[in-house]
Amino acid sequence: MSVPRVGFYVHYHGRGHKHRTEAILKHLTIPSSVIASRIHTLPWSGPTLSEVIGIECDNEDLNEEGLDYVADVPSLHFAPLWSENVTKRVAAYTHWMATAKPDLMVVDVSAEISMLTRLASVPQIVMRQHGDRSDPAHINAYAAAHSLLAPFPEMMEDSITPAWVKQKTVYLDGFCRDANATSADTTVKPLSTSREASNTIVFLFGRGGGNDVHTRLRDAALALPTHQILVVGKEADESNHPTNLQYLGWVNNVSDYCLSADVVVAAAGHNSVMELGHSRCRFIAIAEPRPFAEQIRKVQILQREDLAIGLEQWPTSHTWPSLVQNALGLNTSKWDNVFRNDGAKQAADHIEEVAHWSHRKRHHSEVISI
Repeated sequence: MSVPRVGFYVHYHGRGHKHRTEAILKHLTIPSSVIASRIHTLPWSGPTLSEVIGIECDNEDLNEEGLDYVADVPSLHFAPLWSENVTKRVAAYTHWMATAKPDLMVVDVSAEISMLTRLASVPQIVMRQHGDRSDPAHINAYAAAHSLLAPFPEMMEDSITPAWVKQKTVYLDGFCRDANATSADTTVKPLSTSREASNTIVFLFGRGGGNDVHTRLRDAALALPTHQILVVGKEADESNHPTNLQYLGWVNNVSDYCLSADVVVAAAGHNSVMELGHSRCRFIAIAEPRPFAEQIRKVQILQREDLAIGLEQWPTSHTWPSLVQNALGLNTSKWDNVFRNDGAKQAADHIEEVAHWSHRKRHHSEVISI
C-alpha cells in the first residue's frame, strides 16, 4: 500500500524557517522533501527526508525595469516582469510537483508559492507569522490553505487576527532548536528559574543592526555602570568603550551566555524569542523594522502576556536602569504555559493527518469531466 508524501517549501531569509522545518521533520514518519532557494546546499536532517531540491531564487538576476511592476498584483507580494530567473523558479517548482506528486505541501512562507501550489491542485498547510497580515496576498494565501499552523500557542494570538483565520489555525506549543529539556513523553519540563545574580546583561545581535548600534551600546553601558555588558554577535568598533562593555563577536555557545546573564536584550525575531523563553531567560525584546510590523506586533504580545519586556523601538539611555529592573521582576514560569508540550511534534502530527486525508481523497475519488 502506498503512503502519503509531504513537501516543505522553506523560505531562504535567515535560518529560522530552516530550523523550524527541521524541528518538525524530526518527528515526521512519512516520506518528505524540502524545496528551497539559497539554503538548499546547507546540511539538512530528518529521519524521513529523502531529498532537498533547489530552485531559482526570486531575488536574484532580476530585470531592473521589471521591478517597477513588482507590486502591481495585490494578491502577490513580488511579481516582477521580464525576469528569467523567476520564470525558471515557477517552472522548476511546478515541474517538481507534477513529477513527485506530493499529497501535501507545507509552505513556510511565500504567498507566490502558496498560489502556485493551489493552482497546481495540491493541498497545502501555510505557516503563520505574527504581524499585520491583512493584505490581500496573505489573506489569499490563508484562504488557499487547508489549514494554518501557528508556531505559538493561542495565548500569543494577536487581537487583530480575523476570526476566520483563527478558526483555520492549529495552534502549537512552543518549540525551538534547544530541545534538551524535552522528556520522552514530549512534555517540556520547566527549567529552573532561580539563578545566582551575576550583574551581567547580554545583548544579542544578528548580522543586522543600524550604523549607530555602537553608540547605543556605549550609552547603555554608561547608564548601567554596575553591570557587565556583554555583546554577542557584534564586533567592536575602533572607539573607546566603557570598561563595563565587552564585545564577544560570534560565539558557538550563545545559550551559555544567555543562561548565565541576569537579563538578555535581543530583537523580537520568532526563533530568538522562543529560544530565550525555552531557557526561561528574563529578557527585553526590541522590535526591529520588518515587513508587516511583524516584530512590533510580537513585542506587544510579549508585553501583554508578561513574558518579556517588549519595546517597539530602542530605548533612550536614561531608561535602561528601570527597564533592567522591570525585566528582573519577570516571572519566567509564565513560559511554562507556552512550552506545555512539544509544538514540533504537534505540527508533525497535524501534517501527517492532513497528508493521509489528501492521499485517500486523491487515490479513492472518481475522476470526472465537467
